[in-house]
Amino acid sequence: MGDVLGTYSIHFKGLKVGKHQFSFEVKDKFFELFEESEIKQGKLIATVNLDKHTQMLDLKVNINGYVEVLCDRCLDSFDLPIDFEGVLFIKFGEGQPDAGEEIMFLPTDESALNLAQYIYESICLSIPYQRYHGVNGTDDKACNKEMLKKLKTLSGTTQKKDKTKVIDPRWDKLKDLKLN
Repeated sequence: MGDVLGTYSIHFKGLKVGKHQFSFEVKDKFFELFEESEIKQGKLIATVNLDKHTQMLDLKVNINGYVEVLCDRCLDSFDLPIDFEGVLFIKFGEGQPDAGEEIMFLPTDESALNLAQYIYESICLSIPYQRYHGVNGTDDKACNKEMLKKLKTLSGTTQKKDKTKVIDPRWDKLKDLKLN
């Protein structure tokens, strides 16, 4: 497991001051490392543009590809496109608690930066709250028509039951109080 996580590390100690580019493939094996992940499959490329300074690292991270999710409407799985752009600043030394989300502190004796957790969290945060066919440019006609019909039928019968429901007469007396 640590071996796979190591492939998402940047060994910055030997790098010269200046700009460098790294690319990481994010596939199914990556998501297996995060046991409680709802994402099980995907294919993405994480591109990291690193600008090394003497006292800090400046990273611009782009993640593009897709992850497989379940449609909230029909419950079929579909490939959801992911397009993430983020900035991360790595400072050396002791961290400050209110430094912010984009700032990370590493001890001065560290020689590598593992980005696996950052990449995973960035992908998860890029997934919209509601996931359905038609979001993020996916095909809205790909929803399972049979499931949608069943849902419509079930929701229609519950509405009919609510209309024929007998109202408790005690509530009528409370309505009279409201009118006075």
